[in-house]
Amino acid sequence: MANEHLPKKDIWKSIFRLIIPTKKRFALVVIISLLSTGVNLIEPLIYREAINDIAGLFVQKAKDDTRKEYGDLTESDSSITSIIEDSIFQENDSTSADSLYVQDSISNANQPLTAGTDQRKIPHRKDHVAGRTPQQALQTLLWAVTILFFVGVIGHWLRLIGDNMNVRLSCGIEQNFIQNTFAHVLRLPLGFFGKRSSAALSKQINQSEEVSGVVNGFSQQILPEIISLTGILIIMYFQNVTLTLIALSIIPFYLYIAMRSAKKLESDLARYYEQWEEVSARIQDALGGIKTVKLSGAENREAFRLKQIADVAYKDYIDRSKRSNRYVFWESMLTRTASALVLGYGGYLTLENKLTPGDVVMFVAYLDRLYDPIDSLASLWVELQQNIASMARAFKLVDNSVEEKNGHALTIKNGNVEFKNVHFGYTAEREVIKGISFTLAPGKVTAIVGTSGAGKTTLVDLLIKLYEPSSGEICIDEENLSHCDAASVRQQIGMVSADGAVFRGTLADNIRYKRPEATDEETLRAALAAGMEGTLQRLPEGLQTPVGENGIGLSVGERQRIQIARILVSQPRILVLDEATANLDYATEAEIKRTIHEIRKENTVIIIAHRYSMVRDADYVIVLSAGEVLEQGIPEELIQRKGWFANFALAAEQGSEEKSENNESDEGEDDEDMSDEN
Repeated sequence: MANEHLPKKDIWKSIFRLIIPTKKRFALVVIISLLSTGVNLIEPLIYREAINDIAGLFVQKAKDDTRKEYGDLTESDSSITSIIEDSIFQENDSTSADSLYVQDSISNANQPLTAGTDQRKIPHRKDHVAGRTPQQALQTLLWAVTILFFVGVIGHWLRLIGDNMNVRLSCGIEQNFIQNTFAHVLRLPLGFFGKRSSAALSKQINQSEEVSGVVNGFSQQILPEIISLTGILIIMYFQNVTLTLIALSIIPFYLYIAMRSAKKLESDLARYYEQWEEVSARIQDALGGIKTVKLSGAENREAFRLKQIADVAYKDYIDRSKRSNRYVFWESMLTRTASALVLGYGGYLTLENKLTPGDVVMFVAYLDRLYDPIDSLASLWVELQQNIASMARAFKLVDNSVEEKNGHALTIKNGNVEFKNVHFGYTAEREVIKGISFTLAPGKVTAIVGTSGAGKTTLVDLLIKLYEPSSGEICIDEENLSHCDAASVRQQIGMVSADGAVFRGTLADNIRYKRPEATDEETLRAALAAGMEGTLQRLPEGLQTPVGENGIGLSVGERQRIQIARILVSQPRILVLDEATANLDYATEAEIKRTIHEIRKENTVIIIAHRYSMVRDADYVIVLSAGEVLEQGIPEELIQRKGWFANFALAAEQGSEEKSENNESDEGEDDEDMSDEN
């Protein structure tokens, strides 16, 4: 598992494959996000105009004070006027903005001033603030407040629309991804699950947070942040090149830190996620076998094991968090340094009449917006690396695992089963099934017996296409199963094993699992046929009784009966019982045998059992040994041959006699005890 890594190129291709089916909606979300970003870029420009017009009040006041002081001058006092001009503006060029305004004041000193005088609104320039009357400043302020309000509302409205659309988009992509991955994993061969924890696989499949993070990053962050960054730089550049260069001076250092942070945090991500999968697996294993844990008194031991694994995972998480915060600190220091430099130098330019106060406010406002996209993009890059590393494990399941072969649907008419020189091994080095050939006739009960490890269960696993033969053919009604769809084969073959699952839900849900459309009457009939009458009488809600995970609350025998009822209600054409009555008493076994006797009339029945009582009445017996057919025939013939089956039957009969004698002895002892008590 540790080496299951995909090249980054393949990971990005897989991500784009997720997005491409929704490309139109994705593009719409991006466009709305760009509009929201563009609207917000207007705000600092409005701040500048409002601040400059407010500053213009002080300029206008200076003009008014000049008029009051020199208002008695007439056109004949030109020499005095010249002296005053030289005295006031001796340190400034005569064409400067302030000189022009005071000269205008002096030249119009004899004009009457009234509160309602309509003055021409001269625009501000980069190097001076034009004078404004209170009426003009108030008008600008009202317009600024109004525009800012609507800009804020429109920007927020667009952002909410984009968020809502993006939630639907990411949920759709996320749901399809999880469902497709889950469906794909379910179609993988049984051997795939042999050495993998179900909890770890579940965590690999369920990548909801990671998928949402990637989709959000692409649709609402990457392109909008780049556009925002570009727009801010263009506006700042055309306002003041020097301040723009100061603002950009820290970016190389910032990018170096961001890239170093991303590289450090990206390292060992696969191992990091494996640790958390191991935590989930440990919890799942303990809870799945909770009865065994309790019977073994292993609660503390399991908790300690979880602590050992979780300590490593959490230590790694804390170390990564500290490392991330350390880089964030230096990034923040750089952005604050740049803000201080811009504010300080901008203030100096204002004092030198080279920038207006509004320009400085605008620059500071844009500066916050300049580093926000950089911060977001740097953080986003780290998050995407983490998301992608996690998703890559799910992509590995989808891209590099071979599903079961598809084929045409199988329709079983008679149920004639034929094995033709079948070979199979779980590994290439060791063959389990060695050239087995036999035929199972419909309407008959065939027993497959032999020692443990002889290959009995493997044979039926091959029949229901849990595995594919290495060579040879398995045919049903002369149809080669290698050309058939596995699901259609399993739908018509019912198998009861000793380790079948019982799911959370009601008894009825579990019985109808293979055939959900079964009626309540059919479900009840199958339950009774499986010997569940006592169970239904014991449980107050009958078939509607909730069942815990793995059948918690039911005995082993009751769980076995549920599985038998599940197969009976599905009405299969071929029925396989693999140690199906191993956990049942002889009375229940007798009921099952009566049910099998009814089923055999129209179906093919295969029984795998270690109990002679289950195979004694079979029509045909196949004895396996070390993956080969040792002997086969009807039970009576095999007993007469004095081979393995004859010894099997003899040992079973002797065991029954000894059991009978022991029971009689026990009964006698009980009688004696009772007589003594009397």
